[in-house]
Amino acid sequence: MEICRGSRCLKVELIAYSLPKEGDVDRLIAESAAISHAPEFRKLDREKVRHLIELLRKLGHESVFEHASFTFRVEGISRVCSHQLVRHRMASYTQQSQRYVKLKNPKFVVPESIFGSEFEGEYLEILEKASHLYRRMVEGGIRKEDARFILPQGIETKIILTMNGRELRHFFSLRCEKDAQWEIRNLAKSMLKLVYEVAPVLFEDLYQKYIENYP
Repeated sequence: MEICRGSRCLKVELIAYSLPKEGDVDRLIAESAAISHAPEFRKLDREKVRHLIELLRKLGHESVFEHASFTFRVEGISRVCSHQLVRHRMASYTQQSQRYVKLKNPKFVVPESIFGSEFEGEYLEILEKASHLYRRMVEGGIRKEDARFILPQGIETKIILTMNGRELRHFFSLRCEKDAQWEIRNLAKSMLKLVYEVAPVLFEDLYQKYIENYP
């Protein structure tokens, strides 16, 4: 059995994103907006790109943000977190299967609040017993799809997810807030840092709010 304290095992990678033949993600968004109004939409300078994206945000005309998509590989989150994540339905997900993957050494995400509390010993003991019984059942011929029922929700999982720019902005506006559950908040902020690197204008306002100026 392995233990991950809080989000210490969290690993997030941006493995793919929309990259047009010319320019970058921000230019793709701006050209998508300009094509309906400007005859020379392919000749936007950086200042015009920024102006258009900021104007779209201000007016709430965010449908063009859907032309950009971002794909992440996420490891080190619990099933508790992934259950929250997949509630964002305007996205695509592929998650590690507990039916097909044999968990030889189950890894669990444990909230920081458990450590040092009066419940720590009993908590970790239950995780150890659950992982031990899981291994015994699988080795004893119980199908993995049935043996997995004993595993707690804190079991670590891996997932690939893809969201477009519009849905990502909605996701960040909800899951980066202080009242979001700590694990998905840490995930969201990690994702925000990555997309800001490749689309700084599209995500600038959210990056400033939740990363630079967040208390």
